[in-house]
Amino acid sequence: MKILLFASLFLALPPASLAADRPNIIFILADDFGWGDPHCYGHPYAQTPNLDKLAAQGTRFTKFHATGVTCCPARTGLMTGKFPATFQKYPASYGFGSRVTITELLKKNGYTTGHFGKWHIGPVLEPGTYGIDVIGSDQGSAGKHRQPEDNRGRDAPMYDQAISFIEQHKAEPFYVNIWDHISHHPIHPNQAVLDAFGPLELDESKFTPEMREKFETCKKLGGDPATHMRAFLADVKSMDAEIGRLLQKLDELGLSENTLVVFSSDQGAAPLRDTEGADAKPRKKNKGPAGSDIDDIRLNAMGYAGPNFRGGKHTDLEGGVCVPFIVRWPARVPAGRVDEQSVISGADWLPSLCAITGISVNASDFDGEDSSKALLGGVHVRTKPLYWKTNTEKSDPTLLVENWKLHGSHRRKGEVALYDLAADPGEKTNLAEKQPEVLKRLTEQLAAWTATLPKTYDHGDDKGD
Repeated sequence: MKILLFASLFLALPPASLAADRPNIIFILADDFGWGDPHCYGHPYAQTPNLDKLAAQGTRFTKFHATGVTCCPARTGLMTGKFPATFQKYPASYGFGSRVTITELLKKNGYTTGHFGKWHIGPVLEPGTYGIDVIGSDQGSAGKHRQPEDNRGRDAPMYDQAISFIEQHKAEPFYVNIWDHISHHPIHPNQAVLDAFGPLELDESKFTPEMREKFETCKKLGGDPATHMRAFLADVKSMDAEIGRLLQKLDELGLSENTLVVFSSDQGAAPLRDTEGADAKPRKKNKGPAGSDIDDIRLNAMGYAGPNFRGGKHTDLEGGVCVPFIVRWPARVPAGRVDEQSVISGADWLPSLCAITGISVNASDFDGEDSSKALLGGVHVRTKPLYWKTNTEKSDPTLLVENWKLHGSHRRKGEVALYDLAADPGEKTNLAEKQPEVLKRLTEQLAAWTATLPKTYDHGDDKGD
């Protein structure tokens, strides 16, 4: 028995030569951060010099897709390589059940693991959960409401903890999740953060018609778009400053060359407020943090989907699921590259990291696929389709395969929409009637997938985010 146990442990470890080459890994995940919110993705006013530098030193992807339209589902795909709709019990309330996570796999193969910032992936936050050695003290949904006691941005404390973790484990391979609360509501930067950003004169013509509609909604609700855009971008700049501090620490420790740093977002930009729309009416004013009005804070949700997309959080339009994705690893990733071809997904994170770190997994166990070729400078040609569906019985599913995006419907008279993303990334021209053969093929494929999903879902106490 002892001999067999020793043999199994030995086989679970990667060869010494491979272990020596394995990178440290840092995954920075913004919250409700639109494709067009970083300056390097084209935002006319964003001040994100450290994200821009990260992109200049690595690869910036334009077709990376989140696995969900709200916070927990997107994180579920990243952690498990599975589409969220396949979980009958909502992970925010129940965790991932028997599904293996990337942190567990890395932990079993010699990595020290840490998680700092937002959680929203289960009720247990004790060290050892999902193979995570250290879980920071600023996790949970309540963290997004906290402000540090000094004049830094609201996410500074989690970066303090992450940097301390890296300093302690610099001599061994480490994996770190840094999951920001920025730019999730409530956005209410302190005066020092606003002053660091400076004034903003907003030229609305620099944005898309969809974004200008957001500005008009803001005005109808009694807000000033320039004021609220400034608050949003100041919050984002404070996150960028913390990313810069983290990158500088890697330089100081001599870790930059062999550290894979990734930045992304859990889904696209949030709507202006819960009651956004032409018929929205201002609610009764209530005092929020620092004497500001709750309504004013809600109007600070000025995230941007970029020049090509429409939609945002809560939608599976490209503006809701196509998000920034930047990869830097000086030892292996080409600098200054923009990948406009590879269609990759948050569900690919687990199998791709396993390929990079030499961990053997069964590809059929995951909905994502190994897209490490794209991460390391090549082009990934997708073989598996991407699917979206919320964890509710009658929600409408969506399919992306090749250039075709099909928005299905479970409603009796609901509209089915088919788009060619190569020609129409904004999903404005429904080709369902003009492409009957494509529609039939994809409708059957989507129906076959939805038939495999749970018939009912259990959300527990979680109400979504």
